Amino acid sequence: MYAVSDYLPEQTSDDTDLGWGDERDDDADAFYLDNKPPHWG
Repeated sequence: MYAVSDYLPEQTSDDTDLGWGDERDDDADAFYLDNKPPHWG
């Protein structure tokens, strides 16, 4: 008997950031590091 995983991929191409039209961001933490509150110094 075959499992569903034999036929379907783990992640489809439209289930990614690029699939949703977003640009690829290799450094995802940079956004959060740049936008820290002023009182965090």
